[in-house]
Amino acid sequence: MLAGVLRRHATKVGRAVGYEWSEAIAKWIWRDSGWSSHRYDVYLRWMYAANERLAAASIDWPAAPDVLELALFSAAWDPE
Repeated sequence: MLAGVLRRHATKVGRAVGYEWSEAIAKWIWRDSGWSSHRYDVYLRWMYAANERLAAASIDWPAAPDVLELALFSAAWDPE
């Protein structure tokens, strides 16, 4: 489920800036299984960076990457 949300988000962002191939790349990068330790590190770096941006946005974000991950896992946040 988490990989699916990340795929949809990456595809949406890529298309917004004109990358027609964004869906194919997102499917490869954020696949459902077989993540290498490098891929997991990329995910963690993204998660912490996204959390920092949310915390800096003055929207009363709890500044906890775990909360963002929970929102992604539970489909409370959907990029569509």
